[in-house]
Amino acid sequence: MMIKNKKSKIFELPLVVILIIILNLAFLSYLKYQNQNLTIGDYDLTNFGNLSNVFFTVMLITGILIVVVKKELIFDIKNFVPFFILNQFFLVAIYISKLISLPFKEIYYSGQTGDELLIGAIFVLYTFTYLVLIFLVWLRIFKVKNVIIIRAMFNSALSMLLILMVVFLYIIGKEALFDDALIKEGNNNVGVVLGAAVWSGNKPSPSLAGRVDKALSLYKQKKISQIYLTGSNAPGELTESEVALKYIESKDSKTSEIFLEKESTSTNEQIQYIKKKLISRSNINVIVISDGYHLVRVLEIAKFHEIEIQVSASELSQSFEKALYNKTREALALTVFWLFAI
Repeated sequence: MMIKNKKSKIFELPLVVILIIILNLAFLSYLKYQNQNLTIGDYDLTNFGNLSNVFFTVMLITGILIVVVKKELIFDIKNFVPFFILNQFFLVAIYISKLISLPFKEIYYSGQTGDELLIGAIFVLYTFTYLVLIFLVWLRIFKVKNVIIIRAMFNSALSMLLILMVVFLYIIGKEALFDDALIKEGNNNVGVVLGAAVWSGNKPSPSLAGRVDKALSLYKQKKISQIYLTGSNAPGELTESEVALKYIESKDSKTSEIFLEKESTSTNEQIQYIKKKLISRSNINVIVISDGYHLVRVLEIAKFHEIEIQVSASELSQSFEKALYNKTREALALTVFWLFAI
């Protein structure tokens, strides 16, 4: 009788874990759409990020089922459960971070607030522990026994690095396709300049100046009839949009149709601004202006919101090292957006 109960528990635990994994997928999907101020009713399975979440879930559940069905395999409770609990902890931390006001909003690094960086770090840890769970199960299936935890952690870290490299190459290939020739002249075309870093003394960074220069060029070519400058401010500075406007004024540009947006703190918020304030107006075509590597993510966010925009890349020239850094950072940001919509 004792043996029967023991076997029953061995089978019951994986089934409970599978149920929790399915609920986690549903909860994560809810969080993704909440992050973008959308409802779960907007869920689209064909979205690449959503498909990726489903793929990882199926990989984990399939592995657990194979272990349960194969009698010669034993579910690795000792190694699996600690990482599973840790994974749940990070998921709960993500949810709590959305309910409370974090104290790092005034800290800025690489154009991101401290709050955004902390939440992003939690998501990375959530992904890492999830991959560890997948590898723990599949290594068991392939009957790997030696240093299984170390192998699972190494494989997870390597997988995350490979994913980052693939996304990096995707950005390079995608930005090479951007062509201003596709933008036709029209009075209903408006250009939206996405904010970028402001340097000390309220001076525009080269990235911000390059985006504004591109907007002015499109305006002179009559490819846009209005310019919207976006972006809020870091502590002690003018807003990014105000600095962009002062830069335009310093060039004695005769651009009269300029509008400022001073509240957005991220690319996500700027796309939501475009959706609510511009796309909602009839007969408006939006051309988003930013750096080429950044526009790849911009298009993915717009697709997530099911809005159509055109893009125009700035002509800022960067050193190899600077371009490598920016595209690597953007690859990480795009991966995090696909998986978690932040």
